[in-house]
Amino acid sequence: MRHRKLHHYLVAGLLMLLGTATLAQSADTPVKDEQPNPRAMVVERTLNSDYTATLDALRQQLKDDGWKLIAEIDLGKRLAKKGVDVPGGLVIFKLTSGKNAVPLLAKDETRYVSAMMPCGVSVYGKSDGTVVIARMNFEMMAPMMEPVVAATMEKSIDKLNKSIDAAIARLGE
Repeated sequence: MRHRKLHHYLVAGLLMLLGTATLAQSADTPVKDEQPNPRAMVVERTLNSDYTATLDALRQQLKDDGWKLIAEIDLGKRLAKKGVDVPGGLVIFKLTSGKNAVPLLAKDETRYVSAMMPCGVSVYGKSDGTVVIARMNFEMMAPMMEPVVAATMEKSIDKLNKSIDAAIARLGE
């Protein structure tokens, strides 16, 4: 029951945050039936790099930075087997940082965060030839969490951002 209430509060908080982020405009700008931006929940970095080179650089950087790669899911290939074409490819890296996750998972009070684990980073090509690295917008979610969870999320996302930046730098972007 407690977790269900927490879930409802988190969803309500996310919707409120999305609504206020989208509706935050100057007083002189009229707002007409604006809807929250659903894309705000995802952070995307668009690159002009080769898709395979981007995958290789990100994979290596995550390993170099101590991320545990739990899975690499080539969703583009899986969908192709079902006759669905994903131009440019699509791979999802599932990763975790045990140093950050274990303290939260060890306690009954904070184990609910397991629903957001492992962290996912996707790399996909677009029909215009660009490549995108995408992940959930945990910066937006962290303020809605209890302090110990928020602090851990902020530490993890800072580490992940540095890994993504370093992988992009490897590509010369």
